[in-house]
Amino acid sequence: MATVMRNLMLRVGFDKFLIQGGDWGSIIGSAISTLFPENVLGFHSNMCMLNTPLAMIKSYIASWMPERFIPARFFYNHHFPLKDKYKFLIVESGYFHLQATKPDTIGIALEASPIALAAYIMEKFQLATGVGRNQEFNAMDKVYKLDAILDNLMIYYLTGTVTTAGRFYAENLASGSKALSLDRVPTIVPMGCARFQFDLPPAIDWALKDKFPNLVHSTYFNQGSHFAALELPGMLYINFQEFAKKVIIE
Repeated sequence: MATVMRNLMLRVGFDKFLIQGGDWGSIIGSAISTLFPENVLGFHSNMCMLNTPLAMIKSYIASWMPERFIPARFFYNHHFPLKDKYKFLIVESGYFHLQATKPDTIGIALEASPIALAAYIMEKFQLATGVGRNQEFNAMDKVYKLDAILDNLMIYYLTGTVTTAGRFYAENLASGSKALSLDRVPTIVPMGCARFQFDLPPAIDWALKDKFPNLVHSTYFNQGSHFAALELPGMLYINFQEFAKKVIIE
């Protein structure tokens, strides 16, 4: 996908471009930056995860003395406590294991029933809200507009692409993809990170700089969650603008 997106930009006439991405957009954007740095002016992400062994070790060390690695005390809960963060990932990652091992099975089931598709995807919107983690009823209604959620669902349903979307997980964990070890390849493009409070646990700067030594923009927000572009588009856009100005000026 990284190759496809980079080639698309070249075909529409842009051999230099900025990248912004969260969730899969972050993973794909990182891959583009690593594989084609000559085309990337800068990479900005609102899901700055890094799961290399070294990053995990650094995160563990930082958990004992967070004041040395986190800019302010009220940002500690973005990263810690590690036990709670990893417990959450284990408890709530059943869909990930299913799509990574049996994407066609779940895909066919979801394509056959719009109600099942809605329940499957809307559960993720519910979980990804800050209050949703407390299982508050209709938490997503307080965060996302219903039209935006329905648009998201209909894109999958009308195009019949929920199965191929699920295959992303299986392909990403395939032996060929894992053998590339792209997370361990230092990438020289300017990088910017925006960390929202209720997103997946991000990498601290100390670890992130192993992958992106040219980390020029690192910010924290005490609000927002995983789908920041849908939940807080203005805030994310302004942060991306701030990053872009640094890259262009410097």
